[in-house]
Amino acid sequence: MRLLFFFMSTLPLLAASPLIQPGKPHSPYSPPYIEIYAHRGARGLAPENTLPAYQRGLALGVDWVDMDLGITRDGALIVYHDFFLNPDILRKNDVFWAYSKEDFLRQLTDAPGGLDQNMEPYLIKNLNVEDLGDYDAGRLNPLSPYASLFPRQEGADGIKIPSLEEVVTMVDTTSMKHVFFQMEIKIDPTHPSWTVSGEQFIRTLDLFLRHHQLTDRVEIQSLDWGVLEKLHELNADLKLAFLITKENRAKMDDPNPAEAGRWTGGHLLKDHGGSPLQMIKDLGGSCYEPQDSELTQAQLREAHQLGLKVVVWPWPEVTHSGFDPKLINKLIDWGVDGIITDDPDKLRECLQQHGMPLPRSY
Repeated sequence: MRLLFFFMSTLPLLAASPLIQPGKPHSPYSPPYIEIYAHRGARGLAPENTLPAYQRGLALGVDWVDMDLGITRDGALIVYHDFFLNPDILRKNDVFWAYSKEDFLRQLTDAPGGLDQNMEPYLIKNLNVEDLGDYDAGRLNPLSPYASLFPRQEGADGIKIPSLEEVVTMVDTTSMKHVFFQMEIKIDPTHPSWTVSGEQFIRTLDLFLRHHQLTDRVEIQSLDWGVLEKLHELNADLKLAFLITKENRAKMDDPNPAEAGRWTGGHLLKDHGGSPLQMIKDLGGSCYEPQDSELTQAQLREAHQLGLKVVVWPWPEVTHSGFDPKLINKLIDWGVDGIITDDPDKLRECLQQHGMPLPRSY
């Protein structure tokens, strides 16, 4: 016994790993820490929303893997960001069929019939999983402005759009079910015909989560607050994350109720004390998720007072900049609960400089 005591006393003292709980803000009485969310599977380093990207995030060490969800014509849940085939990140027969997504949308808009009609053959909801197998998602289109945002991304050939099943299986097998999932329902109320209905989406997703026993290891996010409200009614045990952009916040003040409630399921600020954060709480939300550069300390305080977890996200397509250490260090000092990042390696460096614990790698 004396020998065992001597051996244990010589081991280095390790900081206790923080307890990660979906949808829960951090206690002010516990040592500070930040949860790392690998955005689209660390898209700054590997092709977004693909198995190599999630493998890269796990190898670096993250608490969460973030992913976008779509549903195909044959009812499969896939991990993919856009409502349609995007030539910024997809090629067929080794060819990018447009200079960029923006160029592609202009072509469809200018062609006879207009955007909505010409978009139909390219919509994910109109394609089967077998159809998607014709596309390689392993490289950025070098001609696109999008590619310039991720100069460190390492491309590869033969990378397919994965199913949600494939991603969950790989992450759980690799991490021994220690890493959590953040999943975004991709629905746009300004283009409701571009995806399956919100009702079909939430029922399909809820069945998947129940079948794989993921309810306690997932946060479901969306910009469409109405679909999150309906999901809460379907399964109140799920932790829901309400995304918001600067533009959508401005729309809430529109004098036209139809416009003001377009992204909130028809709910108006006046019925929730004039506060978007109170609306989130009233609709069954657990997380407030603003763009990182738009968060204020006042919002952070209000969210925490309401018991909401605060997780921020980057939007380099709008800010035209990559990882911003000055902004990230400010958010760390403010005490956000989580940071969604395209560059988990850089975020880990910032957290280490603050003396905060880091998630293990796999």
